Amino acid sequence: MSRRALAVLSILLGVASWANAMTLETWLAEKAAWYDAHPALKTTPGSGWKPYNRARWDYERSLYAGAMPTPAQRWAAIEARLARQEERAYGDWFCAGPAELSGRILDIAFDPTDTDIVYVGAASGGLWKSSDRGATWSTTTDQLAVLEVGAVEVLPWSHETVLLGSGEGNGAGVWGLGLLRSTDGGATWQQTSLNYALTDGHGFNAIATNPLTQVILAAARDALWRSTDDGATWTAVAQGLFYDVVWSPDATRVYAVRGDAIGQNGVFVSTDDGLTFDYAGVGQAPGTQIGNSRLAVSAAAPDWVYVNYTNRGTSETLGVYRSTDGGATWEARNTSLNMTGGQGWYNVTLAVDPDDADRLVAGGVRLYRSVDGGASFSITGDGNILGDESAVHVDHHAAVYVPGASDELWVGSDGGVWRSLDDGLTWASRREGLVTYQFYDIGVAQTDPLVMMGGTQDNGVPGRTDPDSWFASTLLADGMVTCVSALNANHVYSEWQFGNHVRSYDGGQNWTTIMNGIYGSGAWVTPMAASAQAPSTVFTSTSAGIFRTESGGTVWTNVAPHTATWIAVSPVDPQVVWTIAGNSPRLSTDGGDTWSLVSAFGFPTPGASKILPHPAEREGVLVVFYSYADVAHVAVSHDLGASWENASGDLPLQPVRAVAVDPLRTENWFIGTDTGVWHSADAGAHWLPCGAGLPIVRVMDLEINGYAHKLLAGTYGRGAWELDLDAVTAAGGPEAVAPGLLLDAPFPNPVRGDDGATFRFASRRAEGAALAVYDVRGRRVNAATPVPGDGIIRTLRWTPGELPSGVYFAVLQAGDARVTRKLTLSR
Repeated sequence: MSRRALAVLSILLGVASWANAMTLETWLAEKAAWYDAHPALKTTPGSGWKPYNRARWDYERSLYAGAMPTPAQRWAAIEARLARQEERAYGDWFCAGPAELSGRILDIAFDPTDTDIVYVGAASGGLWKSSDRGATWSTTTDQLAVLEVGAVEVLPWSHETVLLGSGEGNGAGVWGLGLLRSTDGGATWQQTSLNYALTDGHGFNAIATNPLTQVILAAARDALWRSTDDGATWTAVAQGLFYDVVWSPDATRVYAVRGDAIGQNGVFVSTDDGLTFDYAGVGQAPGTQIGNSRLAVSAAAPDWVYVNYTNRGTSETLGVYRSTDGGATWEARNTSLNMTGGQGWYNVTLAVDPDDADRLVAGGVRLYRSVDGGASFSITGDGNILGDESAVHVDHHAAVYVPGASDELWVGSDGGVWRSLDDGLTWASRREGLVTYQFYDIGVAQTDPLVMMGGTQDNGVPGRTDPDSWFASTLLADGMVTCVSALNANHVYSEWQFGNHVRSYDGGQNWTTIMNGIYGSGAWVTPMAASAQAPSTVFTSTSAGIFRTESGGTVWTNVAPHTATWIAVSPVDPQVVWTIAGNSPRLSTDGGDTWSLVSAFGFPTPGASKILPHPAEREGVLVVFYSYADVAHVAVSHDLGASWENASGDLPLQPVRAVAVDPLRTENWFIGTDTGVWHSADAGAHWLPCGAGLPIVRVMDLEINGYAHKLLAGTYGRGAWELDLDAVTAAGGPEAVAPGLLLDAPFPNPVRGDDGATFRFASRRAEGAALAVYDVRGRRVNAATPVPGDGIIRTLRWTPGELPSGVYFAVLQAGDARVTRKLTLSR
């Protein structure tokens, strides 16, 4: 299937974008009423308050004139992006990671004929495949129109055929483009009859197969779907929101669990291979209370089936129930343990040991293990809520035993993938290489080419201080806006959700709370800005107005009553400070002491997402807007807001989330959108997709590292990416001599004695690449290092050994293309 064809199916690229706005409004209203009635839950970990606010935050940003974007508007944006890709501005994007850490994983599937092959579906990072049981990972879905993967399955009778359920099936997830199929092990993808037009954009929760009859069932938000031709065509066999579907081990029955807002809910059973379903007997939990739920069966007891119910109203665990007679009767095994806190609509799992039907693993916020059929549970995998090599990350979405193995179990959570080889007693991370972090914001140093940090969904504020490695966050929360001091890369300001501000003086290793003087409530993503020239001066906003500190956060002062959704300080004049809320920019020219509402834009605009002072003009400022509507998306002023120009040019209508201006070539503008990064070489008159290699992904933030002259992009689902601004040229200009190759200048350079130098490199070339060092006579002086073509940035430490002083050349070569860097060895 072509990328252009996939574009016709695309629907949603924003967090919590919904096919039916009323559905989302109703859901948000129900949740708001629940939390208002139970205010203690707003400060209770695991209550669901955080994911609810994440959904509400992006929903409110998506509204224009009181309406949500339509599917047609989203289709148009994707089609325009793909149609203009070949006209793109030249330049290459390379993945900056983190590769050691991972974001949210929703499903896991093994090839039953070769269990070294495993697929995992990321919430907003696409489908990933490993051929060595999770030691390494790769993806082929970066150019799909939607990277949200709710379910994945490998056909046992045709193991090269992989089914991908696009979009999340939960209440506040991301809609997809239907069910896709690959017949070459995930290398390429084709549409099926179960596409967006048929499913109304709904997401998927599970896919199950009957290996004896080759029937497939898919549990989706709108229906339970059935296929008898390897997933090419589909028919709805039951209506409603289905959360899970499993066949009994002997394939005589198939169970499905429904948890819709209306109609009969609970477990249903079919004895005719999924053609018809009946309510599965007596003793189930009350149907009016059943929401998100998971099923599990064991080959050790083919007539047994378990279900882990969530209470639809409270999102707490309703109970673990079991049937030992094929679903005819049920008993409650455990109704006292609340595994899901208050966020069962978001995460719940269940798996049963294939060799022992009394041994269960169940997940919610934490992970639990039972050896008595669910009568009692104990926590397993605990120790670090963000996960590490032996502790699993909280918030669980997937649990599966490896086919043919009795003790090997895998789980997927908000922090990636973990494996147990002893039925869940101990755990080991398998997430390295899954570049799926969901960034809200990034911050980069201006005195170091490498230092970078960022706020992430459910993974705190990780950072990069080494050439190719990141450290995990010590801030245990959802990280948000992050500011790295322009004068000292070790000084960092950040925050966790709702504007809880923190400061680090050791590059993000340790944090100190800095809330003295701040009052009022902060937004889910609270704005914050630090002065480039006076980094101890920082601004933020709450419901009580604008706050300023001039002591690095030791004390804050309220300096204005108005609120803001974004704040920025001019790098040219630190006295010039901008705020914006909605479409009303305000300006201070005395460092925040006094403020004025500047002129109106003079043309239709939605709510603004960011405001950016010009990097070279004191009077210059840009504003970008979040909407699919036919209104302005980029505005610019060159006179401190006295007048405005619509700089949207020929940009396709789409939300713009971020903006950056090249400080060395100020006519080069960059914006981050729901379809990637766009570039203008003429200050907004014309726009084209920027560079090659970046996935079609939501770009939440753009920052420029002036030291290295690179553009950094923080994405929601595919980690961080970087682009060499020196290599960016407008379409029609000279293309790079070696497109698809990256080799930074070696450092340190000159090389002193035996200390050696570090090479930082990457390749996106399909023919493979190699890195080697040569002397001035063209003789290779070290063994060539093979470089994968996955676009991930890596490093290599080169030591000169017995080489004499002199000039040498590091060469990265792929076919006829090469990049050469000179280095000097001084002994």
